[in-house]
Amino acid sequence: MTVNANPKRTFTHKISTTVVGLSVMLALMQPASAAIEIDETDFGPSYNTMVVDTIVGKPLQLVNAVAGTVAYVVSLPFSLIGGNADQAQQKLFVEPWDAMARCLGCTVAEDNYYKSQVTNDNVVRIIVDRPSEILINTNDYVIVNAQ
Repeated sequence: MTVNANPKRTFTHKISTTVVGLSVMLALMQPASAAIEIDETDFGPSYNTMVVDTIVGKPLQLVNAVAGTVAYVVSLPFSLIGGNADQAQQKLFVEPWDAMARCLGCTVAEDNYYKSQVTNDNVVRIIVDRPSEILINTNDYVIVNAQ
């Protein structure tokens, strides 16, 4: 038979176990409250995000794009030897310069949303289940084999 020499420790252990249990329950309940419908009028960049993006974001993106271009040129002989020149070009050159084209103060999701709203007569848009949609570019050649 064992005798607990320190009853305070047992009480403290029970309290800490309860606190941890309640914290886990709260953490698990958070995703349920995150499923709130988005108000499209509140969607998009705010004044503050535009100012911060102008002063901090875009200059840092420019530095990143120029540094990526330099890194791509320096690494080109090695990536040609390694056979991954296309991947190096995509990651070091294309993606940083594409990030510069993102709308001012926008997140990637907001920028994609705004760019998807631009009317293009060569694209057929089929809305499957909002926000899912299928885009078919009619500039591409489509070959249908009838058998």
